[in-house]
Parts: sequence; C-alpha cells; structure tokens
Amino acid sequence: MQTILLVDTPDGDASLLASALRVEGFQVVLAGSASEARTALQERPMVLALVDLMLRKDVGTNGLELAREIKLGHPDMRVLLTSAYYLSERQLERADCGVSGFIPKPYDVVEVVGFIRSKVSGPPSSRRLWHAEEKSGVIETKAPLPAAGVPARR
Repeated sequence: MQTILLVDTPDGDASLLASALRVEGFQVVLAGSASEARTALQERPMVLALVDLMLRKDVGTNGLELAREIKLGHPDMRVLLTSAYYLSERQLERADCGVSGFIPKPYDVVEVVGFIRSKVSGPPSSRRLWHAEEKSGVIETKAPLPAAGVPARR
C-alpha cells in the first residue's frame, strides 16, 4: 500500500481529501506542521507529499521551504504544492523547489484524487499543473475583430 503525506492545517479540505485517498487504497498521514511532516517522513517511506504553500511558519519553515527540504532528503518522492493562491508553471520553475505539480484550492476532491493517482504512477519529472477545467481555446485580443466583410480601420 502506498503512503501519501498531506501537510496542511487539519481543516475540512485536508481531512476530506485524506478520507477520499484512503477509500482509493492509499495510506495517508496528515501533518499539520513542518515538524510533524519531518517526523512522519522519518517513520515510514512515502511516495508523494502534498504541501500547502501557505503552511504556517514552523521553526522558520514555510510550505515552499518544506517542499525543497523534502525533495533534497527524498529525491525519488513526488512533491505537489497546494494553495488558495494560484501559482503558474513559470512561478513553480522559478521557485526551484523540485515539485511535480500544483493544485489550486478550493478543489474537487474526485479530480484531485485522480491527479494524485496519475502523479504516483507517472514519471517523477512530469511537472504539470492541475487545472479544474480544460482550456476553451478562445484567445482574447486587445481590440475587437472587425465583422465579416467590413474592412479593419487603420
């Protein structure tokens, strides 16, 4: 059985996600701080950690710093960040913390469980952002396009 570490405040979202992951066959360890996460990582191997970016400061460690620390100490482990604050793929790369993806809050638990399952079974280097919905393909422009048959003004 694969074990997942959820590092988040033990609120409704984290507890609900932990329950859903358990139903899907994962063992889940819920840590409310960086120090609890460190202890859990010493006690057993984990395949993935989901770390809240806005983790409360705990002995000088925030969520981003903890993600870096986990990747340094456990290079084969997948690390995902989550937060109510959105991070783009470019921001993740600039943060240089080695995470495999980002899950924005609030999230649909069923979709996140599927995303986590794909991360656990996928290659460790896949750095993909999770999106709640597919891109529409619509491209916004600064100026409206002219109507058909009407020449554009210059």
